[in-house]
Amino acid sequence: MATLRAGPPDELALADAPGGGLRRLTSHDWPLEQALSRVADVPRWTYYPPDLSDDDARERVRVAVERDRAGITARYVVLLDGKPVGTAGVAARTPLAAEVFYALLPVGRGHGLATCAVVELATWGFGAGYHEVRLATVVGNEASEAVAARAGFRAVGTQVQDDRTTTLWVRSRDGSP
Repeated sequence: MATLRAGPPDELALADAPGGGLRRLTSHDWPLEQALSRVADVPRWTYYPPDLSDDDARERVRVAVERDRAGITARYVVLLDGKPVGTAGVAARTPLAAEVFYALLPVGRGHGLATCAVVELATWGFGAGYHEVRLATVVGNEASEAVAARAGFRAVGTQVQDDRTTTLWVRSRDGSP
Protein backbone atom coordinates (compact mmCIF):
# COMPACT_ATOMS: atom_id res chain seq x y z
CA MET A 1 0.00 0.00 0.00
CA ALA A 2 1.38 3.38 -1.02
CA THR A 3 1.66 6.20 1.49
CA LEU A 4 1.31 9.90 0.86
CA ARG A 5 4.43 11.86 0.03
CA ALA A 6 5.09 14.70 2.46
CA GLY A 7 2.20 15.35 4.79
CA PRO A 8 -0.57 17.48 3.34
CA PRO A 9 -1.24 20.68 5.31
CA ASP A 10 -3.70 20.67 8.21
CA GLU A 11 -5.76 23.44 6.62
CA LEU A 12 -6.31 24.67 3.08
CA ALA A 13 -8.11 27.81 1.99
CA LEU A 14 -10.49 27.57 -0.94
CA ALA A 15 -9.77 30.97 -2.44
CA ASP A 16 -12.20 30.58 -5.34
CA ALA A 17 -15.08 29.56 -3.04
CA PRO A 18 -15.92 32.49 -0.76
CA GLY A 19 -16.28 31.28 2.83
CA GLY A 20 -14.83 27.87 1.91
CA GLY A 21 -11.98 25.98 3.49
CA LEU A 22 -10.64 22.58 4.44
CA ARG A 23 -9.42 21.40 7.84
CA ARG A 24 -8.21 17.97 8.86
CA LEU A 25 -10.86 15.52 10.04
CA THR A 26 -10.77 14.79 13.78
CA SER A 27 -12.55 12.31 16.03
CA HIS A 28 -15.06 15.04 16.90
CA ASP A 29 -16.35 15.06 13.30
CA TRP A 30 -18.33 11.84 13.55
CA PRO A 31 -21.72 13.69 13.41
CA LEU A 32 -20.77 14.96 9.94
CA GLU A 33 -19.89 11.44 8.84
CA GLN A 34 -23.28 10.26 10.13
CA ALA A 35 -25.10 13.14 8.42
CA LEU A 36 -23.47 12.34 5.09
CA SER A 37 -24.52 8.69 5.41
CA ARG A 38 -28.13 9.84 5.75
CA VAL A 39 -28.25 11.87 2.53
CA ALA A 40 -29.81 9.50 -0.01
CA ASP A 41 -27.45 10.22 -2.89
CA VAL A 42 -24.23 10.08 -0.87
CA PRO A 43 -24.24 6.27 -0.35
CA ARG A 44 -25.48 5.89 -3.93
CA TRP A 45 -22.53 7.73 -5.45
CA THR A 46 -19.78 7.11 -2.86
CA TYR A 47 -18.51 4.44 -0.49
CA TYR A 48 -20.41 5.85 2.47
CA PRO A 49 -22.61 3.15 4.01
CA PRO A 50 -26.20 4.30 4.50
CA ASP A 51 -27.60 5.36 7.89
CA LEU A 52 -24.54 5.03 10.10
CA SER A 53 -25.30 4.63 13.80
CA ASP A 54 -23.49 6.86 16.31
CA ASP A 55 -21.04 4.05 17.08
CA ASP A 56 -20.47 3.20 13.40
CA ALA A 57 -19.88 6.87 12.53
CA ARG A 58 -17.39 7.19 15.39
CA GLU A 59 -15.59 4.04 14.24
CA ARG A 60 -15.48 5.20 10.62
CA VAL A 61 -13.91 8.49 11.69
CA ARG A 62 -11.51 6.70 14.06
CA VAL A 63 -10.28 4.55 11.17
CA ALA A 64 -9.97 7.62 8.90
CA VAL A 65 -7.91 9.47 11.52
CA GLU A 66 -5.72 6.38 12.00
CA ARG A 67 -5.18 6.09 8.23
CA ASP A 68 -4.30 9.78 8.18
CA ARG A 69 -1.68 9.33 10.94
CA ALA A 70 -0.23 6.38 9.00
CA GLY A 71 0.09 8.56 5.88
CA ILE A 72 -2.31 6.47 3.80
CA THR A 73 -4.94 9.18 3.33
CA ALA A 74 -5.57 12.74 4.39
CA ARG A 75 -9.24 13.49 5.07
CA TYR A 76 -10.62 16.96 5.48
CA VAL A 77 -13.82 18.58 6.60
CA VAL A 78 -15.15 20.93 3.93
CA LEU A 79 -16.19 24.19 5.57
CA LEU A 80 -18.58 26.89 4.42
CA ASP A 81 -18.49 30.00 6.59
CA GLY A 82 -16.86 27.91 9.31
CA LYS A 83 -19.57 25.21 9.32
CA PRO A 84 -18.92 21.59 8.25
CA VAL A 85 -20.74 20.79 5.00
CA GLY A 86 -18.84 17.76 3.69
CA THR A 87 -15.59 15.87 3.48
CA ALA A 88 -12.80 15.65 0.92
CA GLY A 89 -9.50 13.89 0.86
CA VAL A 90 -6.49 12.56 -0.94
CA ALA A 91 -4.96 9.08 -0.93
CA ALA A 92 -1.79 7.63 -2.40
CA ARG A 93 -2.61 5.07 -5.09
CA THR A 94 0.87 4.43 -6.50
CA PRO A 95 4.25 6.06 -5.88
CA LEU A 96 3.45 8.43 -8.78
CA ALA A 97 -0.34 8.86 -8.49
CA ALA A 98 -2.71 10.18 -5.85
CA GLU A 99 -6.51 10.09 -5.84
CA VAL A 100 -8.93 12.72 -4.57
CA PHE A 101 -12.46 12.16 -3.27
CA TYR A 102 -15.29 14.18 -1.73
CA ALA A 103 -18.91 14.17 -0.54
CA LEU A 104 -21.05 17.16 0.38
CA LEU A 105 -24.26 17.69 2.28
CA PRO A 106 -26.98 19.41 0.22
CA VAL A 107 -26.34 22.70 2.08
CA GLY A 108 -22.74 22.68 0.83
CA ARG A 109 -23.57 22.12 -2.83
CA GLY A 110 -23.71 24.82 -5.46
CA HIS A 111 -21.00 26.98 -3.90
CA GLY A 112 -18.03 25.62 -5.88
CA LEU A 113 -16.64 23.88 -2.81
CA ALA A 114 -16.17 20.43 -4.36
CA THR A 115 -14.39 21.82 -7.41
CA CYS A 116 -12.16 24.08 -5.31
CA ALA A 117 -11.34 21.26 -2.88
CA VAL A 118 -10.39 18.95 -5.76
CA VAL A 119 -8.21 21.64 -7.35
CA GLU A 120 -6.46 22.43 -4.03
CA LEU A 121 -5.82 18.76 -3.25
CA ALA A 122 -4.56 18.11 -6.79
CA THR A 123 -2.29 21.14 -6.58
CA TRP A 124 -0.90 19.83 -3.30
CA GLY A 125 -0.36 16.43 -4.96
CA PHE A 126 1.63 17.90 -7.82
CA GLY A 127 3.68 19.96 -5.38
CA ALA A 128 4.39 16.78 -3.40
CA GLY A 129 5.81 15.13 -6.53
CA TYR A 130 2.90 13.10 -7.90
CA HIS A 131 2.84 12.93 -11.70
CA GLU A 132 -0.92 12.52 -11.83
CA VAL A 133 -3.97 12.86 -9.65
CA ARG A 134 -6.97 10.62 -10.21
CA LEU A 135 -10.63 10.88 -9.39
CA ALA A 136 -13.31 8.20 -9.82
CA THR A 137 -17.01 8.87 -10.37
CA VAL A 138 -19.81 6.34 -10.50
CA VAL A 139 -21.23 6.33 -14.03
CA GLY A 140 -24.31 8.53 -14.08
CA ASN A 141 -23.21 10.90 -11.32
CA GLU A 142 -23.44 13.98 -13.51
CA ALA A 143 -22.70 16.40 -10.65
CA SER A 144 -19.37 14.72 -9.83
CA GLU A 145 -18.53 14.38 -13.51
CA ALA A 146 -19.02 18.16 -13.82
CA VAL A 147 -16.76 18.74 -10.79
CA ALA A 148 -14.03 16.60 -12.36
CA ALA A 149 -14.26 18.44 -15.69
CA ARG A 150 -14.27 21.90 -14.05
CA ALA A 151 -11.22 20.89 -11.99
CA GLY A 152 -9.27 20.08 -15.16
CA PHE A 153 -9.55 16.29 -15.12
CA ARG A 154 -10.10 14.22 -18.27
CA ALA A 155 -12.09 11.01 -18.43
CA VAL A 156 -9.77 8.20 -19.51
CA GLY A 157 -11.97 5.12 -19.25
CA THR A 158 -14.32 3.07 -17.14
CA GLN A 159 -13.79 0.16 -14.80
CA VAL A 160 -15.91 -2.09 -12.64
CA GLN A 161 -15.02 -1.48 -9.01
CA ASP A 162 -16.91 -3.08 -6.11
CA ASP A 163 -19.89 -3.92 -8.36
CA ARG A 164 -20.09 -0.33 -9.64
CA THR A 165 -19.01 0.98 -12.98
CA THR A 166 -16.84 4.01 -12.44
CA THR A 167 -15.26 6.52 -14.76
CA LEU A 168 -11.59 7.20 -14.09
CA TRP A 169 -10.58 10.83 -14.44
CA VAL A 170 -6.96 11.96 -14.56
CA ARG A 171 -5.20 15.29 -14.27
CA SER A 172 -1.50 15.23 -15.06
CA ARG A 173 1.11 17.59 -13.72
CA ASP A 174 2.15 18.46 -17.27
CA GLY A 175 -1.48 18.92 -18.40
CA SER A 176 -1.63 15.83 -20.61
CA PRO A 177 -4.55 13.37 -20.27
